[in-house]
Amino acid sequence: MPILTEQELQEIENQKNEAIARLKEKEQELLKVYKEKRNLKGERRGLVFSTLLFGLLFLAMIYAVMFQPALFGLKEGNPIAEDEVVVKESTLNDYQAKISELEAQASQAASTEKLEEFYAVQLGAFKTFNVNLSSGQYNLLNKAEYKDFDLYTMGVFETKAEAEELRKVLSRLNFKDAFVGLYRNGERVKAFY
Repeated sequence: MPILTEQELQEIENQKNEAIARLKEKEQELLKVYKEKRNLKGERRGLVFSTLLFGLLFLAMIYAVMFQPALFGLKEGNPIAEDEVVVKESTLNDYQAKISELEAQASQAASTEKLEEFYAVQLGAFKTFNVNLSSGQYNLLNKAEYKDFDLYTMGVFETKAEAEELRKVLSRLNFKDAFVGLYRNGERVKAFY
């Protein structure tokens, strides 16, 4: 049997104690990592649960808004057809005011027969439609001629820009084909589409 000196025995003992200390240190690190992993799993579970909860609440709210709008004080309203447009009442009032203004201008305007040249907005051209659209001094629409057609126009303007304003208003009122024309001696000589 080999014999160890006291010093060699002490070195082996020290190595043993160091190994035990490192082992305990590693165990503590391992325990710390295990606890962190367990905490992360708990946090992840909480995140998944809260995400699912908010998702379900969101879906419930969408369902309620779509199928039970009265719960939120929302009005269902009436569906509109493809050819209908929703217009604010204030916009309609603006149109009415503009129409009234234009009617007033039209009633004050000089007769087209006395003017050599003017601009007007043409609403239509017809071969067989020959009906008076107003009586006496109240001319809202004027009648002009172009080749074989009777042209019905609205407004009498000195400039093309003024006539273009009325055309824009009439276009918004669904007179989509209206255009500005230049008239000389009661006949259209040029059209501005």
